[in-house]
Amino acid sequence: MKKCYLSLFSFIFLFITTGEHASAQDVKTKNSMELKLSGRVQLQHFYNDAFRTADTLTYHGFRIRRGRFQVDAKLTPFLSAKLQVEARDNSPRLKDAEAKLKLFKNYYVRFGQFKVPVWREEFKRSSGDLILVERSAASAFLILNLLSARQIGTEFGGNITSNLSFALNYSNGSGEGNSEIEIATVLRDENQIELQLTRNNGKMYTGRLDYDFSEKVQVGLSGAVNFVGNEVDTLSNEGQNTIIAPDFGIYLPSGVDLEGGIAFGSISKSYIESAENKNYIAADLTGRWKKMFEKELESWGGMSGFEIAAGISYIDVDTNELNQRNAYRFGPAVYFGKNSRLQINTEIVDPAAKQQDVFWRIRSQFTVNF
Repeated sequence: MKKCYLSLFSFIFLFITTGEHASAQDVKTKNSMELKLSGRVQLQHFYNDAFRTADTLTYHGFRIRRGRFQVDAKLTPFLSAKLQVEARDNSPRLKDAEAKLKLFKNYYVRFGQFKVPVWREEFKRSSGDLILVERSAASAFLILNLLSARQIGTEFGGNITSNLSFALNYSNGSGEGNSEIEIATVLRDENQIELQLTRNNGKMYTGRLDYDFSEKVQVGLSGAVNFVGNEVDTLSNEGQNTIIAPDFGIYLPSGVDLEGGIAFGSISKSYIESAENKNYIAADLTGRWKKMFEKELESWGGMSGFEIAAGISYIDVDTNELNQRNAYRFGPAVYFGKNSRLQINTEIVDPAAKQQDVFWRIRSQFTVNF
């Protein structure tokens, strides 16, 4: 415990005294009307009380939670593109790769890899401005069951009125970076023959409606059905993962932000290798109060404000395979400019299984958006 807090203190001191942020840069290129470069660095320290008695597991330490670089290009007045790559824990991977075509002024079609329009916390809120260090347990539950986050596909959407917008998405539904088709190269008589092997015949259909009463009060409704599994000869593990999820956001001039949502649906028995489909309810309520200073504190690395945030998540399913639990999170943060901050969160997790103990975690993270 002593070593943990010494590391945590060093982490806080280092970044409070050196925090800074920069803004996205505009660059001109031969093939684009406009090119913007931006990125994000997040260093996180994690302490997990649940691992204290496990000698083979490390229960605290530092990690590069996100190291991202993004390019936004405007190719024509109607066509734009975005590319985002990430190096997390020294493992590079593609995050966003999309092109977007503007139609009839208020509508668009886009294609590539990007987030499907499900769950406000996941779809609308950037990882560089999460209310707490991590997204909620409810959000993680939906990602685990292939009902949100990044997918490869295409989307049509736009603004029906100034207050009402929609999005309709068709994707693989197999998760980030999964093309659903494996390419096998066979060497036959010195001729290489490519064979396409289908992994999953099912696809995912997603839709969302958003209505903004004002900039301060917004509501949304999203739904999805993911046809998971495949059929090979007489063997089939096909099924459907489904979700309906209303959510809301309240953003007040006083510095109070409040976001929440509830999701319900079912998970296919084949997806979790169960005897029957499992119904679920997942909910989350997260909020913060932010106060920015009139003048930056030069002696404290340009500290410009602070906030206090808290959240509660609830997951109710009739199977332990889906990780049923309650989770509570809270903690302060300090800002260094508008887009960079140091957050410290305590998380208390209460598993539904009576034989499992309540455990707690501490996440500390410094975010620099540039």
